[in-house]
Amino acid sequence: MRLILFTIMTLLLANTIATTFADTNESPLKQSKTISDIHDIKCKSHLTLIFKANGWIPACVKPASVEKLVERGWAADHDPHHKMMSMTMPSEKIFFTLQGDDQIGNFDKEKLDAGTMMTYITSNNDGSLVLATSSGSDTVFAFDMQHEKLISKIAVGEDPKGIKIHPDENIAFVANESSGTIGVIDLKLFEMIQEIQVGQIPHNIRFDSMGNIAYVTIQGEDKITVIDVKSLEITDWIPVGKLPHNLDLSPDDRYLYTANIGTSDVAVIDLQTKETVKRINVSTGHHGIDVSNDGKRIYVSGIGSDKMNVIDVKSLELINQIDVGQGPHGIRTSIDGSKVFVGVTTTNEILVIDTTTFEVKDVVQSGNKPFWIAVPENS
Repeated sequence: MRLILFTIMTLLLANTIATTFADTNESPLKQSKTISDIHDIKCKSHLTLIFKANGWIPACVKPASVEKLVERGWAADHDPHHKMMSMTMPSEKIFFTLQGDDQIGNFDKEKLDAGTMMTYITSNNDGSLVLATSSGSDTVFAFDMQHEKLISKIAVGEDPKGIKIHPDENIAFVANESSGTIGVIDLKLFEMIQEIQVGQIPHNIRFDSMGNIAYVTIQGEDKITVIDVKSLEITDWIPVGKLPHNLDLSPDDRYLYTANIGTSDVAVIDLQTKETVKRINVSTGHHGIDVSNDGKRIYVSGIGSDKMNVIDVKSLELINQIDVGQGPHGIRTSIDGSKVFVGVTTTNEILVIDTTTFEVKDVVQSGNKPFWIAVPENS
């Protein structure tokens, strides 16, 4: 019986959409790629707009078909004005830089003006404070997100990229690529109070869970710099793959994972022995990387390709490559690990991917060139 119903509904949907496509030059899905609000998709006068229940995937169908499609779970709850549906945008605070708009954004909130060439972004644990780097103006922009306003512009070193708020939330580190330094920002004064010389082209930072150690990718020297946070002194160097870009840690701080541009792989480093135990090939490009909170998966983007890579931590094998569109870079998982957010720089979208099925659950029209993503407690 279920098979019969499934077949009937499939034929109904296929027939309805096929009729739509027969008399229009531009499909709803194609329209969605070129407009800022997918609710503004145009259908023929005798058709109405719906969205598939497993994602913001638009279709123009006959009004008489809507109720049946909703009942059978093919479509989200429908409103004739296309503004009220049961499927809502993600409720989490998801922050992102918009490099093409000189702004930062937040899901379902107003965008805030920032500086030129916005690159990286970080947030404190409750999402009330957000810092973002403007590589074009050598400035860190600080925002009060409770009141959605800019509270400070902080002059830092040349060409700032990665930025991280310390777990204690009293300081932040910023990687000044052209200066070869890590800038230390006092979050009470909103001033850079010190610069630490770390090597050629530092790119991004990761604090350990206790905030005692900071690891920095040194892209120009193919290594990781290790900084004692209390003394603000370098204590060690760790060799990694060619052009290490972004990095993350296992939840127990035992393993360091670096995404390397020069070799298009992820290096797995045992921090007890300081040795690379494995290299895992991924897609090409400048990579974003994020380890899920349960430590079971590593998600890696590659701006030079159209893939999101999924690595199983137990086997240290690449288990999936998901097509997300050309130019993915920013990537972060939700705190509960059920979703991964991927910013796609060429399609101006942030995809919300289910980490169980690896299917796209939502497509958020972000603005021009979403570059990096921050999630409170995982930024």
